[in-house]
Amino acid sequence: MTGHRYIESLKDGREVWIDGARAGDVTQHPAFRDMILELARVYDLQNREPYRAEMTCIDPDAPSQPFPAGGGGRGGGVGGRISVSWLLPRSAEDLRRKRRNSELWNQLTWGQLGRSPDILAPYIISALHLKEAFSAVAHPKCDFGENLENYYRTCKKHDLFLTHALGDPQVDRSAQPQNEQRQVAEDEQVALHVVEETDEGVVVTGGKQLSTAAPHANECYVSLSPTFARRSDPRCVLSFAIPMDSPGLKILAREPVSRWFGSWGHPLKMLDEQDCMLFFDRVLVPWDRLFLLYDSTPIVKMLGADGSGVGFNFLGWANLCRVEVRMRLLTAVATMVAEAIGVIDYREVAAKLGEMVTYCEVWRHAMDGVEHEARPTPSGQWTLGPARDLHIWFAQTSRRMTELLREICGSGIIMQPSENDLANPEVRRYLDRYMRGRDVDVAYKSRLFRLAHELAASSYGMRQDIYEYWHVGVSRRNRINLLKSFDQDEMIGRIRDLLKSPLSHGEVP
Repeated sequence: MTGHRYIESLKDGREVWIDGARAGDVTQHPAFRDMILELARVYDLQNREPYRAEMTCIDPDAPSQPFPAGGGGRGGGVGGRISVSWLLPRSAEDLRRKRRNSELWNQLTWGQLGRSPDILAPYIISALHLKEAFSAVAHPKCDFGENLENYYRTCKKHDLFLTHALGDPQVDRSAQPQNEQRQVAEDEQVALHVVEETDEGVVVTGGKQLSTAAPHANECYVSLSPTFARRSDPRCVLSFAIPMDSPGLKILAREPVSRWFGSWGHPLKMLDEQDCMLFFDRVLVPWDRLFLLYDSTPIVKMLGADGSGVGFNFLGWANLCRVEVRMRLLTAVATMVAEAIGVIDYREVAAKLGEMVTYCEVWRHAMDGVEHEARPTPSGQWTLGPARDLHIWFAQTSRRMTELLREICGSGIIMQPSENDLANPEVRRYLDRYMRGRDVDVAYKSRLFRLAHELAASSYGMRQDIYEYWHVGVSRRNRINLLKSFDQDEMIGRIRDLLKSPLSHGEVP
């Protein structure tokens, strides 16, 4: 993908709604434009040295001839060169290349994008690992495993940007059980379900949340989350991928967190990845785009939704590298703030910074451990070591780190001058006297604190905090699934042996 081709690919007439009006061309709408331009910038970088050598590679499965040129976002690959995001890992070296690619995607976007183009490729690769299990769900119209493989090839060839939508709308969760087969009837007015089968495909109706990046993605992978994988009604069991301009697909965007009046600086406003509700109004899903229908067995296995654990981890680097960059950014900003106001040598402040560094170091060691436990699988792909526990841990750690940043900033995080204040000579003389820092002028200090505000106190920062807590699903459910899959047999056996004999005790005097 190139920046120009990416922008052109979004001019497809997709039905995006925001604040009661249809958005029209999303590449020009102020709520989406900056994010799209930022992604286009990174797409262009991946085509230039030195990034090209690390973010792209020659597809080992492709012939050497160029891909056919195509309109919009389709086609244009030369010589079988692909994004490393779509590289099927078949060796430890492939995994190292994928780690570096994910590091670059996240470094270039400050670790702020939970749904960068690097994120969803591993989802398709993970499903493809279970191709035979998907094919085992028989249907006379198609082979779901073959559909997965063909779709992977399409995404790889065109370097498509995917988002996903997994959960039901948040209407009534009172009867939704955790970690067990759903017993109550599905709400057909809410849950996405099959309305009918036709010669062309299945017609679906219902809602899905929460589709981050829907306005600026090429396609959406629609499936089931661990919470909703074990449905009572087979019509609600389906997995597929469709273009964002599919007829009947309506996209409702939230209030932007990147639009402001005045000149109060928001240095990360170009990274406002929109979160959306998806409404399917009799949307046709072609047979060749269906990966699952009526039987959730492969998805339950893929997600470990029955608590049995997941024996492979192809999702690793995209999110792990993002968390590492985000942690280091929060820690660096907190350190710079402490220096700017002369409190870095306060024991309380230094201890808080040390706590943030501890989280960074634990995460770095954990990433190395995940890589150390990489191994081949029967499918021929290499998998990283397990990392589900890390995502659960960061969901709570992220909130703690932003809390520490706010504490270190003190009241300065909410009271800083604007760029227009700094530029006004009449006001500036007071700012230079009363709002400077220790050995730093007011311009540096105010911009630094505005960055801290963006990360930990603004609506943008609050959205990021909420995203980190919920994007891996319900924390309690994840912990329960982790407990069920945690091997304690050896230690429990030793304890039971210990309890078979009377315990040692003191002598009776």
